[in-house]
This record gives sequence, structure tokens and C-alpha cells, in this order.
Amino acid sequence: MKIKLTLLTALTITALTFAGVKVVMNQTENNVIHAQENLHKSSTVKNDADYEVIRKVSNLEDSSSKISYPQITGFKGELLMGYMNDSLRNSIAMYEKRDMYSNINIDYEITKMNNNILSVLFKGTGKLSGGRDIAIMQNVNLDINSSNEIKPQNLIKSDTESKNKVAAILKQKADAMGINFTAEPEGIRIYFKGDNVVFYFMPADDSAKGFVEINVPIKELEGFINSDFGKRPAS
Repeated sequence: MKIKLTLLTALTITALTFAGVKVVMNQTENNVIHAQENLHKSSTVKNDADYEVIRKVSNLEDSSSKISYPQITGFKGELLMGYMNDSLRNSIAMYEKRDMYSNINIDYEITKMNNNILSVLFKGTGKLSGGRDIAIMQNVNLDINSSNEIKPQNLIKSDTESKNKVAAILKQKADAMGINFTAEPEGIRIYFKGDNVVFYFMPADDSAKGFVEINVPIKELEGFINSDFGKRPAS
């Protein structure tokens, strides 16, 4: 079945604006996306980093919920390490609010880890306060050199040519997957995996039961993406 999404303009940088947290609510329980079992597979990721990542679990009053998240240890700069750990922790902290969520189960996968980038993908399920099922998929990409987060807005160059080139690449990949761009997606996020950038989003309409992911080799994006993601924070 083909998934109906938007035209090229929805994939330009001007359309790559999204809320701080990505939660997808489907129309029926049958459409709830269940978190993958054993999602935390950092041992399968080649580790070329001069730091380590340890697993933490949130202390929650709700015994039906479990939230796992990573924290960096052994990094030479304590200030930068603190900033990066805050980003990793804060990305899922909202799900600890008992007045908003229950039965939250979130795990993570380290999809890329070296001395330049740490990319973490979170997946999970839960319920809103009203009892409605939700599916959760979001991520954090950290530029190790500056501690800044990498998002579509600062990954893809801001000039029109770069935006259009990346949009064309995404459209070509989508066409090969049988995805037809006719309805605007709610928002686009990225994570890094191996030598690829993975663009993912939930369609704005009800034509898809889950997130759509488009894998693009970094080599195909060369010349259109940045390698500098800002200055280090002042100490």
C-alpha cells in the first residue's frame, strides 16, 4: 500500500520545524506502534570514541512505567559532558509527568558513536492521561566537539540550492520506497546510523500506521550539509 505524503516543498528546510518532543497518536489501538524488544543494542555499534555511555533508568513513582536513557562518562571535558548529558536526559523527561502520561515504556539504541557524533534513538509506548495509546519515537544527535545538538535545521545548509538538492534526494528515495508525496508530514527528524542519515516522520494523514524512515548515505549529501555545528559554550 502506498503511503500518501507531501510534495517536495514539505521536505525543504523551511518545513523542517518541529516541537521539542515527537509523540504520535494513532486513531485506533490497532494502529499503536509497539516498541521494539531489546532496542538497546549499543554493543552492536562500532565504538571509536574516547568516552563511554552508561545506561540509566528513571526513578518513577508509577510502577507500570520504565524509562531508560544514556549518559556519557569518561569524557575529558566535564562542562561539555554535563551539557550533553542534560540533552540526553531532558529529551525524555517530559514522559515522567504522571498528570500527563502513564504506562510509559521507553528504551533506546545508540545508532552512532565516535569522537564526532553520538546519535541516540528512543522508542516506546504509553498512554495519555485520558487513556489514549501513544507511540513514541524521537532522538538526540550530539556534536561531540561543541556539545550542540544536530538537527535538520543546522545539518542541511541554509542556501536554496542545498535545500532543493536534499529535497530532491529525499523524493527520489521516497519514490523508490513507493511513497507518494501528496500530504504534508507533521515534522521531520533525523538520526545517524553507520554512514547514513535517517530522515523520519509521521504522516499528517492516516495513511500510515507508523513512522516513515528514509535512509540517505552521507556521501550523497556531501556539499549540501554542514560539518560545523556551532561554537562550544563558554565555561
